[in-house]
Amino acid sequence: MTAMLNMDLAPVRVVLANEVNRILVCEDRRRATGALYTDVAVTDPGMRRTAAALAASGAFSANGEYVGSATQGEALHLVFRYRPESLLASREDIYGTDFAHRRAMAQSLLAACAETQLPAAAAMLLLNGRCVNLDASGEVYFNYFLDFADYRESTTQAEYCQAVAERVFDLLSREWARSTGGQLPQYPRELVAFFKKAQVGGFSTIGAILTAVRAMPDRPQPPHRGARLLWDKVLAGVAFVRRHSMAIFLAALVCVTIAYAAYQIGMRMFAGSAAQENTFYGGVQQIGEVSLTDENE
Repeated sequence: MTAMLNMDLAPVRVVLANEVNRILVCEDRRRATGALYTDVAVTDPGMRRTAAALAASGAFSANGEYVGSATQGEALHLVFRYRPESLLASREDIYGTDFAHRRAMAQSLLAACAETQLPAAAAMLLLNGRCVNLDASGEVYFNYFLDFADYRESTTQAEYCQAVAERVFDLLSREWARSTGGQLPQYPRELVAFFKKAQVGGFSTIGAILTAVRAMPDRPQPPHRGARLLWDKVLAGVAFVRRHSMAIFLAALVCVTIAYAAYQIGMRMFAGSAAQENTFYGGVQQIGEVSLTDENE
């Protein structure tokens, strides 16, 4: 039993134990409320200092699930409220029956990421599958089983957003990953565009990822082949012409005017040149005994 934070925490279950930390699910023996707590006990000296610095800087203070921190013996304890484990990985097929449901789960996951208010390096630890849960209403939430053995202090916000985007893509693309064997060109174009943007670090915030997910249709269609693809291009061309009909008309009118003006100028220049080359006198040749022609002819 651990006495701290005005609680007497008694372990109910060991979630994980390694050379860096122990993660325990505990109950408070001081109060018989039935509430459970997650106790992340960091024991590695170097990582303990890092975790203590995070706690002291207020990195966890804005998180609604954070209870507090305390040092006891050789461990720094980070205590969070515990919620029932209902892993997304084992339940997504039950509730993600179509793309619209998976998109809703992805949006809930992104909302949960935004609500953590953790620095990128700490928030990255929550993307581990054992932390991500899904309840019967479709809400995604975290249990704070933070394994500091995976903590990388150099993690940037851009790297975190890329990891979140990749996690979201995996969730959204599950249907096509199974049906196509993971052949990306056979995925709907919305998913292909999302994947490519994620791979180049095109999402700088969780909000940007959420906006992209919300813009996706309820039923994205796989790319067409053969005659259907040709017909799609024809329709796209017709749509382009309709959207830009006035600009196309004005451009064509200008081109015709320029071409006609050039034709007229060319014809006049040609006529003038021809006149100079072919001019001859065809009038009276002789008046009385005086010849008007060249005597040498």
